[in-house]
Order: sequence, then C-alpha cells, then structure tokens
Amino acid sequence: MSRNRILWIAAAAVAVIAIAIVIGLRSPEQTGSTASASPSLTASARASATSSAPATSSAPATASTAPGGAIYNDGFGFIVFEQQAGKASFRRESSNARLSSFDQQGVAVSPDGFSIAYWTPGTGPSQQLRVIGGASELTLITLASGQRGGGIAWSSDGAAIAYSTDSGGSIGGAANSSTLNIHELAANGRHGTTIATETNTGWFYRPIAWDRSANIVAAGLTGEGGGMGFYVTVRINPDNSFNVQRMDTKSSGLGVLMQSVRASSDAKFVLGVDFGSSDIRWWPLADYAAGKIESGAGKRGALWRPGTHEIGFMSGEQLWLGDVDKAGAQGLCCTAVSGVPATSSLRTFRADGSAALIAVGSTGSAELGDFTLIRLGGDPKATSGDRVTFKELGGLATSVRFR
Repeated sequence: MSRNRILWIAAAAVAVIAIAIVIGLRSPEQTGSTASASPSLTASARASATSSAPATSSAPATASTAPGGAIYNDGFGFIVFEQQAGKASFRRESSNARLSSFDQQGVAVSPDGFSIAYWTPGTGPSQQLRVIGGASELTLITLASGQRGGGIAWSSDGAAIAYSTDSGGSIGGAANSSTLNIHELAANGRHGTTIATETNTGWFYRPIAWDRSANIVAAGLTGEGGGMGFYVTVRINPDNSFNVQRMDTKSSGLGVLMQSVRASSDAKFVLGVDFGSSDIRWWPLADYAAGKIESGAGKRGALWRPGTHEIGFMSGEQLWLGDVDKAGAQGLCCTAVSGVPATSSLRTFRADGSAALIAVGSTGSAELGDFTLIRLGGDPKATSGDRVTFKELGGLATSVRFR
C-alpha cells in the first residue's frame, strides 16, 4: 500500500474518530460548572429552542415536518454535525428545526440516549470534557497545557466515563504520549485517574467500552493508517490497582479499522470491520482471541442495535440483523428488512433500538441527502412498508432521547 494511500486513510480515520459515538450519563451527582445557555435534551428546552440551521443553499433553509407521523417518535431526535466546522445541533425526528447547538470536538451519546459527553474545541488548558444531561451541563475535566482530548467511552451502567488524552506528535509520530483514564460521576468516585500510558511509540489510546459489572475497561491503540494495532483491556481491582493486558491485532494491511470499532450497549461484546476484506469481527469484551468473523463480501457497515446483541449491516437491498448469541458455524443468524436501496448504508439506530436510520446513497457531510427511518418490531421482516424518508445534511450522526 502506498504511503499516500496510508496517510489518506489516517486522515479519514482521525476525522471519524473526532465524531465518534460512544456511551453515556445517568447520575448528575458529579459537581462541576453549569454553563449558561447550555444545550439541553429536556422537553422544556425543545419547546423554547429556536432553529439554528445555517442559512446556506445546502442546509435546510426553513424548518419543515416530513410526512409519516405514525413512524416518527418525537421522544427521540438526532444530533447533526453542521456545515460550520465543530458545530453540532439537536433536532426532532419529525422536523429539521434546530432545537439548540453546541461547539464540539468529539461527541458521545449515553446508552439510554438521554445524555451526551463531548470535548470542547481546542487544546489544553482551554479544552474540557463536558456532559449534558437533563437541563444541566457539567464540566468534568479541564486538560493541562499541551494535552488534547482523545476518545470517550461511557461505562455500561452510565455512572462513569473512560477517556483518553494525547500530547506531543500526531498519530504516527514517535514523539508522543497518550493516556487512558477513568472518571466516575459520583462525588466520592475516582476523578481523572490514569489507568494506562503509552509513550513515544506512535500509538494512541482510543477507549472502546467499560463493563462496570466486570470492572474491565477496553481500548484500542491506533496509529498511522487508522488501524487498531493492539487491543487493550484493563481490569480495575477492588484495591484500586490495575491489571493491563494487550493483544497484538495487526495483520496484513491495516486489519480492523479503529473508526469501525463499537461496543454493545451493555459492553459485553465489541465489533470491528476489517479494512481489506470488510469482514465483520466480534468478540467478548475481555477476550479478543475468542472472536468470530462474518464474511464481509457484499456487506456495508456494522453497528450494534441498542439494548441487544444484534449486529445490523447492509447487504444488497436488505438490512440484516444478526444476533451474536445465536451465531453458529455458518456465521450470524439473521432476520432482514427488504426493499432498501442497494446504495444505502446504515447510519444509526434509534436510541432504544426500535427503529433504524438508513442513509440513501452517498452524501457528503455538508450536503443534503435522503434518510429513511424504518421502524423495527419483534419481526423485522414485517416492516417492509413501515418507513418514511426525509432530507437532512449528511452530517446527521446519531440518535438521542428527549423523554
């Protein structure tokens, strides 16, 4: 693979990591500053917020409500990354009116969808890790001079956060330092505790998940090219000591792309997509070596359906849902939703897993595109006509929950 190709992939990986979606907050016990006019996920804020969509030819010029009210559920909405770099907005499912906006450099949505965590733009000492939950916004971490915010991953119970910080050279450079850290939201919890450090290797930590019931934090180490070079698990012991294990996951080419790595909402399983083959790999959080593979031939993307161990992916004109708990020697045991355009991709699931959002065709983040919301029931095969299509910027990223 040429160096130019590798560097292009690295840039793409960094861009995706910068808007990675991870998992969230339940307890507001942690003390912190409450920002004025902070974005909010509450119903009262939705009622009073005004549209902040950019007035450009590519963005929705006026608020509009699409047909299909029986499918939309305005107890949920979406985060949209706007044309203006670093700006993200909230909208309802049924309307493109912007409810509120905020400046960010990496966003994470909680497993229940009610809260988000995000890095503010910049670098230390001005960059902060903040949490929006209900009507409040809390500042958890303010970085030291020379530090940059890395990834964010919430614990399975929503009571804590794993995050990484970087300093020194960029990804691929040898003169660098990266830390993996934990922050518990309870006032008497561990705040900003470093559990692993990587120095002068060219590798950077990107947290994946934290299973609090098993006291295990998982992260990937990524470098030039955007692949996951090592899979790292840290066991947090009752005496506050840490046992760190790493597995070399490098293979021919880039192997699993770090930007594709996702954890199930209960943090029991992790998936990733192989760059060369597009194979979908999944494994137990604590044991990468116990993973299984679904052939990637003809498949597009892979995401966990919230509240389940089902992996969603596109194949031909179908959305497939494969339950890893039922996977046998033949791979994932799947049910499918038919009649989806062959050029489409799975963008996200509704925060409670009751619907899937499909991006129709290829749309740039600053361009208007078509999205299809498909309601999922106990039998996805019965939902062939249970869908609605609407237009939004290609930066529509993930689902949030308002009530």
